[in-house]
Amino acid sequence: MRHTYVAPLSNQDRLRVDFETQRGRVTALHVVQYETIRHGAWHAVARYDTAHGFVHLDLHTQFGQVKYQVPIQDLGDALTFAINDLKDNWTVYKNQFLGPQP
Repeated sequence: MRHTYVAPLSNQDRLRVDFETQRGRVTALHVVQYETIRHGAWHAVARYDTAHGFVHLDLHTQFGQVKYQVPIQDLGDALTFAINDLKDNWTVYKNQFLGPQP
């Protein structure tokens, strides 16, 4: 079964989650993504996924994109980790994305 939802973090920030389960177990982690509005459009700031065959974080900063491998094999644990990380650290990721603000 596919599960997709969007959860607001503020009026300009949101968390988008997309994963699959079978018999209560996470079988696919499509995306856990923190997005912010900039210039009237949603932009991905930090994204966990398994697109390259392993769990990783793509972090967009003012200097470009950085990829971090996440050493978690179990997709359920990875899903929980990703959601908690983005909920706890979205303001840090946003500041790295936007850079110094006047």
